[in-house]
Amino acid sequence: MPKLGAVRFFLSLFVALPLALPLLYPHLFRCMLVTRSGDFRQVFDSTSSHAVYVRTTVSPRQRTTFQAHVRAAQARISRFWGSQQGRAILIYCPDQADYVRYCAGGEGAGCSLGTPWGDAYLVLGPDGNNVDVIAHELCHDELFARLGWWRIKQQVPQWFNEGLALLVDYRFSSPDVWEQPDTSTTVPNESLRNRFHFPPRPMIPLTDLVTTDDFFGGDYGRVMLAYQTAADEVERWLRRVKRPGLLALTQAVAKGEPFDEAYRRLERGK
Repeated sequence: MPKLGAVRFFLSLFVALPLALPLLYPHLFRCMLVTRSGDFRQVFDSTSSHAVYVRTTVSPRQRTTFQAHVRAAQARISRFWGSQQGRAILIYCPDQADYVRYCAGGEGAGCSLGTPWGDAYLVLGPDGNNVDVIAHELCHDELFARLGWWRIKQQVPQWFNEGLALLVDYRFSSPDVWEQPDTSTTVPNESLRNRFHFPPRPMIPLTDLVTTDDFFGGDYGRVMLAYQTAADEVERWLRRVKRPGLLALTQAVAKGEPFDEAYRRLERGK
């Protein structure tokens, strides 16, 4: 009887989850149905490793520009990671109203959504038709593809996820951090605080930026300071371990080593 009860429980859960998804995660549900939506159409590019869907209202010029920006962003990601494993579906919403429907809150220029079973979606808003924005979101997808939903949620701190994406986002960082073969003499990046003229505030401890709520909680200034803290830390670490260290980190975590242990071990050169 106990075994039969467990079977019934999991069967009920299996049936209930699809029914609850539209209510609990409407934005993700819409992304999942974008391939069947009459409001979007797929644009094909033989050089792209991602399926791309754009709103039917986009102009030919917007569509052509977006495709060119996607190709440039993908090339940047390939240079940074050495290859591309991410396969997220890209969804371009040139109107804010559509962006809000597909990206919870509708804030920023783009957002990333992933599922426990491995599907991923990158939603780009009105300000997302930009190489830097697309590269930023593609970097999130690359980490997701290499480590999976569970490890990203349970092991990888948000400061690392965001700090890494900022290194390929040249709105906030310099290509010199990793594009040049030898960065030992590179001048450190101008801080986000200076660039956006924020008043001096103490940096946020990394232990306060572990979860998504930790990172994005607070006012605009606090969120920008969180980005500053994450960018500074990941840049510092990457300068020490170089890009092979990043690949070694993802491989170690994928094999079961705790993120914090692998992160510190590689920094020590072990």
